[in-house]
Amino acid sequence: MGKKKFERLLFKNTLALAIPAIIVLAVLMFMFIRYPVLEQTRLVSIDGENLYKRVSELYTFGDTNVKLDVSDLTYAGFDYYVNGKVKGGYYYQLNDDRVMFYVIETKNPSMKIDKKSIKAKIVKDSISTEYIVDRLMEAGGFEGQLKDDFFSEYVISECDYPVTYITMLYILFASPIVISVLIIAYTFLVWTNPALHAQAKQLSLYGDIGAVIEELNLQVANHLVFKIGNIYVTEDYLIVNYLMKTDVIKLDKIKEFEKTEVEKHSLPWKKQRVFKLRFVTDLKREYELELLNEDTLNDIIDYVSVMH
Repeated sequence: MGKKKFERLLFKNTLALAIPAIIVLAVLMFMFIRYPVLEQTRLVSIDGENLYKRVSELYTFGDTNVKLDVSDLTYAGFDYYVNGKVKGGYYYQLNDDRVMFYVIETKNPSMKIDKKSIKAKIVKDSISTEYIVDRLMEAGGFEGQLKDDFFSEYVISECDYPVTYITMLYILFASPIVISVLIIAYTFLVWTNPALHAQAKQLSLYGDIGAVIEELNLQVANHLVFKIGNIYVTEDYLIVNYLMKTDVIKLDKIKEFEKTEVEKHSLPWKKQRVFKLRFVTDLKREYELELLNEDTLNDIIDYVSVMH
């Protein structure tokens, strides 16, 4: 493992992404098991057989999103409004000598619907169904069918099917899972082939990426002249390993460097001195190193100056 020391620095950057991704994935999997949120989106396929009883049972158990084929629907003469605009129409259908009500999504309700496949939500709306039945009876409908339960208090509403909510819920849960899986896959990929690491692209400035990585492994393992914290100075390179990135500067490419001192807020009410070292290379790239200790910064300048 010693000869892979630079690769291990790159892998630390990857782990900074992978560990949160693994945690997010584990938390979401726990939520799926412990709190089955997506059950709210479950779509139950039903048919016309014993529909009156089936709808009541589904509503009782909370399975209100249904998919079914409807046929022989008759317009009840009432429209379904959302924000003052017609979004559908109320329809009824005889099923086992009982009346089932539907809300079909349409801006121009037709008198008859012969056949249609719908995704709908079962809603309990006895006020609307009783009112519609009363008006239809006044108009002479449902003769000879006056039983106490001859019509359903439930409405199968295509307009109330929560397609937007379901889509957003899937996006909300699927997106972090997909991202987490991709990050974990990327971690395994760069573990086996460090040249594919996003941070390795900068090494193309110094030659073939694979060859430069092997050179850096050798430099960090056998030709390290100075190291403090996350800063490495080898015979040919300055390497600064941050949490999310690793800067690699070839010493013979440094054109100039400049030291400055500034004050920064470490806390909203507290300032502290910070020392910055800015590098400019002949490849027209700039790097900036920031330290709290001036002596350490001076040591780096001395080593870089000598090796440069």
